[in-house]
Amino acid sequence: MRTILIIIIAFFILSLPVTGQEKISTSKQKEKDKTQKHGLKDEEEEDENPFPLRKFEYGINFGAYFANKYSANFYNGTPDNVNSIEDIFKNAYYRRDIRQALGIGETDTITQLTVDGYPTNMHYNVAFSGGLFLRVNFNRKNAIFLQANYAQLRAADAVTLLVYNPLGPQTYPDYRFEQVIGKEGRVMIDLGYQRSFPLKSRINLFIQGGATMCYTQVRKTIFVVEGKEFNLVNIYGSQGFQQGINQQTLTVNQNAFGLGGYLGVGAGIPLNDNFGIEPGFFAHYYPVNLEGYPDSKPSFGLYLRILIHTSSSEE
Repeated sequence: MRTILIIIIAFFILSLPVTGQEKISTSKQKEKDKTQKHGLKDEEEEDENPFPLRKFEYGINFGAYFANKYSANFYNGTPDNVNSIEDIFKNAYYRRDIRQALGIGETDTITQLTVDGYPTNMHYNVAFSGGLFLRVNFNRKNAIFLQANYAQLRAADAVTLLVYNPLGPQTYPDYRFEQVIGKEGRVMIDLGYQRSFPLKSRINLFIQGGATMCYTQVRKTIFVVEGKEFNLVNIYGSQGFQQGINQQTLTVNQNAFGLGGYLGVGAGIPLNDNFGIEPGFFAHYYPVNLEGYPDSKPSFGLYLRILIHTSSSEE
């Protein structure tokens, strides 16, 4: 009986290493299977994203800007505006030049000249815009961006002048339509967050949102009568323009800042490991803040961005 017990204990002790080895072997096999499974998944993800994720991306923007027409009326020359055609007519020298341009001689003291109507629905022409773009990618779905774009805007419309001779034949009113023109430059800086939605087709859809700062520079605001330009900005101060006198002109700054928001959508299309393009659409909402025009209004734009990739974040 004692001999049988010793044999059973000895057999049990000898079987322990074999059982441990089997457990270790089973654990290693599971780990190997797990590694192979993850390896296969990584390969699939690599197939869906053949280009490495880049930490920094730089771009050049080209596009069209559709500025809201609200502030275009800053250039229409109405008496309520800071730059008024009425002030031009009050100046004897300017008034004489206007009459001459319209064919009303200096000796004609009978014929009257008045402003019969101002444009009150001016709008900006579609403007070309361009700028620089920088994006920092945290991963394939989250990033922040900074961009600065510049656009030159032009607004133009007609002012109606009435030439009236009370002693002449009044068969029909003698209306003259002369242009009032405004030109401005805008620098728009956007800082925001980008959320991306990668597709298996390698196209990367994204949405952007952030803050916008707009700097507007009034470049020109003029009244044009038969090709002769009259500057609506008073650069002569309280004395006004005086012909034949060497006058010192003033630097009149009518530029403005506005803060608002930015929202955009687009699609990233990688061309190769180093370059890509991104067509997109965006909306701005900010006040231009030109004098007399303080309200925030939406403006829109279309762009095509050329991207240059730098060092990979996966390196």
